[in-house]
Amino acid sequence: MLGISTRTGSILRWNLIAAVAAVVCLPQSAAAQEWPSRTITITQTFPGGGMMDFAARAIAHDLTEKLGQTVVVETKVGGAGLLGLQTVGRMAPDGYNFVVSAIGPMVFRPLIDKNFNVDPDKDFEPVIMIGATPNGVLASPKIGVSTVAELKAYAAKQGNKLNIGHPGPGTMGLYCGVMLAEKLGIEGNFISYRGSTQIVQDLLGGQLELGTPAFGPSSMSAKVLAVSSEERLDAVPNVPTLKQAGVDITCATWNAIYAPAGTPKPIIAKLNAAIDAFLKKPETKKLLAEIGMAPWGGPPERVTKQMVEDRKTWSAIVTRLESTTPK
Repeated sequence: MLGISTRTGSILRWNLIAAVAAVVCLPQSAAAQEWPSRTITITQTFPGGGMMDFAARAIAHDLTEKLGQTVVVETKVGGAGLLGLQTVGRMAPDGYNFVVSAIGPMVFRPLIDKNFNVDPDKDFEPVIMIGATPNGVLASPKIGVSTVAELKAYAAKQGNKLNIGHPGPGTMGLYCGVMLAEKLGIEGNFISYRGSTQIVQDLLGGQLELGTPAFGPSSMSAKVLAVSSEERLDAVPNVPTLKQAGVDITCATWNAIYAPAGTPKPIIAKLNAAIDAFLKKPETKKLLAEIGMAPWGGPPERVTKQMVEDRKTWSAIVTRLESTTPK
């Protein structure tokens, strides 16, 4: 009988394991090498005209040139960002469909809505953190105020009751507005909108007196009283921060790109590197700063870390604000 030594048998077993591992890893490696071979779609989940839309289109334009394949941005609005998430989350994890979301749908909504049937941790793979934008305190030009102090005086004349627009349930815009109303002693009639552009339209028309969306290109059409960042924005250097206006509030809305769960890691790494390089360009930083966004970038793990930190920071605050916000 032919015998095989223990040492020879071990070598054969390890060679077999290595061969099997190579075969298992081959599809993902090959997919990354061949990717992309067709059009890539990035779905942004709030109406056009806002910061998310602007940033997504700037990224898509750069990727189209860099990757040699068309990258398109589609807008799918509904449920304060939920509809777009649900749609992309059900798509094949093949590296051709991605979604841009924000702190509201990915952190706040799961904390407060038991029927929010998206699990940000299980249904998606983080790709990259695009950046953060402060919320703007926008007033209707029709009420004739130019500062937060003048807003407070105006509200007093109206019985401290104002119509306040926000970009939907579970968004930073809503919580920023609620905190501002608390600080100023205003009883807000909070009205939900699909995005910042519609808020600005109704501010200009006089249907709203105040709005607190994420600052964006359309914000400058209204009267910007303050921004909720730590420092003034290059986009509106003469506008104070809320702290400078005497209101101790800072808050920001971040946007990040995600892929459906199961998307090959090498594809995510390749896309992350391409977008990160774009966000680090001086001209990109200047472009985004001019409209109020601070680009972040970094590895996919930065998105996960930010979500974990925000859950710890905001969980108790969001729960309290939800209990005091009129439905």
